[in-house]
Amino acid sequence: MDISQKVVVISGAGSGIGKALALECAKKGAKLAISDISAEHLSKIREEVESIGATVHSSILDVANWEDYQHYASQVAGHFTRVDVVINNAGVALGPFSVEETRLDEFEWLMNINFWGMVYGTKAFLPYLRKSKEATLANVSSILGMGALAKNSAYCSSKFAIRGFTETLRMEAAIEFPHVNILSIHPGGIQTNIVKNARWNDDRISEQEKADTNAEFEKSFINTPAYAAKAIIKAIEKKKKRLLIGSDARRLARIIQWFPVLYTKIMMNGLVNKTIGELVKAERAKASMEESEQPSTTY
Repeated sequence: MDISQKVVVISGAGSGIGKALALECAKKGAKLAISDISAEHLSKIREEVESIGATVHSSILDVANWEDYQHYASQVAGHFTRVDVVINNAGVALGPFSVEETRLDEFEWLMNINFWGMVYGTKAFLPYLRKSKEATLANVSSILGMGALAKNSAYCSSKFAIRGFTETLRMEAAIEFPHVNILSIHPGGIQTNIVKNARWNDDRISEQEKADTNAEFEKSFINTPAYAAKAIIKAIEKKKKRLLIGSDARRLARIIQWFPVLYTKIMMNGLVNKTIGELVKAERAKASMEESEQPSTTY
């Protein structure tokens, strides 16, 4: 697929991977439909992509609202007359709390955005993608959609669910509408603000503990949003089915594959984190090279 002049829909485009995707697609000459829940962030990224020369449709969107998503999809299709690529990227996180500590309202809040937002984006845009001669639907899961991590029950549940939904749809597409490629995306640690912007309950954790936790997580965030965006666009262009972004994601995926039960003990003992930590210095030292080489794994 040549992405230039394609109509590309990106949710959560105001920051992180979504923002980097919008910029990368604009550079490649795509027409953009971008959305975000933050009016301020959305306005800024719209200005940036328009300065590159992209044709843009932007809309404030709560991905957890089905009626709003239906209306948004209809607006985009009407504005551009077609839809070629949809990237369901919007996502949030919670503070690192155990299953017992995580309140049901927090669990529901995260699932409504991460999982139902992806379902709504798929259901709203799939009819338009099926009308396109060549299309891609890409859903952003996580490496934590392949293996779980303690004190991340809601996040892992949402990302596992995204993976299951996407792989089911992939088989259905192969049978009924093979011209629509279905891509499942599994980033490792990416330098976004998802941890800093996570929802925390301040009566369970102090500001210092929160800062320490953020700093600990960020140590393992190897790659930049721009790196991830380039890998995703490349996978879309090559019509790949699954994408692992980053050496940390590839390594953990192999450990999960080799040790589907034992990996939990390996992670508990810190062996995976140690392995990731050893990679951080070397990978960051050659960051500029990685930006262009994109050593990610696709299938």
